[in-house]
This record gives sequence, structure tokens and C-alpha cells, in this order.
Amino acid sequence: MNHEKHDKISGLRKVADFSEGLTSLIAGSYVLTLAVTKRNIALRIALGITAGYLILRSGGKLHSGSMEEE
Repeated sequence: MNHEKHDKISGLRKVADFSEGLTSLIAGSYVLTLAVTKRNIALRIALGITAGYLILRSGGKLHSGSMEEE
């Protein structure tokens, strides 16, 4: 019984990590398109750094949320 509960919690954690990673990827892509379209160089740099962080973070979250067995 305890093993089943652990499996359910682990599955929910993986789903949460995967959805958070997907959200970060979408947000990072959107911020990156904003960075490309802006004229102000300082704003472009700030948005580019933020986009890079979100996209890199999404990779870790998507990986930890994958349904592969370790």
C-alpha cells in the first residue's frame, strides 16, 4: 500500500515537473521573440538573458518530468 502511494506521488511530481518545463519553454520562446523585435539594446539584452534562463530551465524540468525509468 505504501509503495502504491509513493508511485502515485512520484507520478504526480513528474507530471508537475513536465508541465512546468513546458510552460518555461513556451515563456522563454515568447520572451526571445520579444527580445528580437525590440529596438532598445539594453532591453534586448535583458530579455535575451531572461529567455535563455527560461529555456535552459525548461530542459532540466522536462528531463526530470520524463516518464522514463531511471
